[in-house]
Amino acid sequence: MYYITYGNEVDEVEISKETLIRTSVHEMILTGELQYGDRLPSENQLADKYQAKRIDARNALVQLEKMGIVHSMQGVGRFVNEPLPTIDFTVTGATSFSHKMEEQNIPYESKIIFADYANTKEHEDYRAYLNLQDEDKIFKVSRLRIVDGLPCAIHISYIKESIFPKINEEKDQLTSVYSYFEAKGFNHLVSKERTLSAQFATLEEMEQLDCSELVPLLVFETGTYDKKENQVLEKVKILYRSDLFKHQLSDER
Repeated sequence: MYYITYGNEVDEVEISKETLIRTSVHEMILTGELQYGDRLPSENQLADKYQAKRIDARNALVQLEKMGIVHSMQGVGRFVNEPLPTIDFTVTGATSFSHKMEEQNIPYESKIIFADYANTKEHEDYRAYLNLQDEDKIFKVSRLRIVDGLPCAIHISYIKESIFPKINEEKDQLTSVYSYFEAKGFNHLVSKERTLSAQFATLEEMEQLDCSELVPLLVFETGTYDKKENQVLEKVKILYRSDLFKHQLSDER
């Protein structure tokens, strides 16, 4: 039994043996007690140390594997993974992803994985935000961001079609939506209403990002406006693999 203090109150919190083992091993890695390439204690050793069942130790180690922290070698044991390279990334909406990668000389690629009209729910969700009129439609573009060969983010743009009436015909130009906007004469782009939250990936997102269900996604949402025209152009939703980015939050004017 563990105790957590909130002000003057103390709550009892029961933590499973599986959770205890997983967090304890993870802490050993974070503090450097276990380093890259080191072999982890065996399931039996961990079970004995924490007075747990072997299945609890096994499940804890399997979760660490899914988190990308350790890997197993059949008949040999489990070992600490080399940390993935993280990308320093300033979270803003006024500069394209491509430009941010070019500034850091980081190899990157953008692939369009969806380019078609948004579904009924998405139209309902973003109708007010994009100031849609009755006959207006939303064009949805999803791009997979690949950095150093690793799929790391899904960038989704919801664009008001009435501003870009040929967007369906020109969807092959949308690997960089910012460049597309600028080519159409919108050169005073700013972002507004920026939010950052977290969620776990769906099955489709896990497949696209090549990650497990235990890798949280950071969700950045904003809107892109043309400052000169004071006109909203798109709603943006970006899903980042949390294990591949070190985000910086900056003021934007």
